[in-house]
Amino acid sequence: MSSQNDSGFATFQASGAISAYKAVALQSDGTITPAAGNAALGIGILQEDAADAGYARVKLWTAPGTFMIMATNTAITPATTYAIVTGGFAGVVNGTFAPASLIGLQSGVASNGIIVEFLSAL
Repeated sequence: MSSQNDSGFATFQASGAISAYKAVALQSDGTITPAAGNAALGIGILQEDAADAGYARVKLWTAPGTFMIMATNTAITPATTYAIVTGGFAGVVNGTFAPASLIGLQSGVASNGIIVEFLSAL
C-alpha cells in the first residue's frame, strides 16, 4: 500500500531519547535519530520531545512555513545563513562540510540549546 503526505508532518519512532526542535535523520529500520549534520541534513525538525522507542511528530523539510530549531552555542543573527551541525542543532556554516541550509529570522544569544526561528534555505 502506498500513501502520500500533504500536510508536511509525519510521526516516527525515536531510536534513543531526542529533544524537541532538533533536526532528525531517518534510519533504515524506520526510526529517527538526531541528524549527523555537516552535510547530512536529515528529514526535518522534531516537534516534541521523544522518549526512546516513543513516537513523535516531525515537521518535514518540505513543509511550508518556518522552523523552530535548537542552536548550539552560536549567536543567531537575522538574515544570516546557518547549517545543521552534529547532533541535529543549528550552527555555523563551515563551507561544504556544513553547507548553508537555514536563514535566521530572529536574534538569539550564544547559548547552547536556545530555540530560534529559521527559514529553510533548501
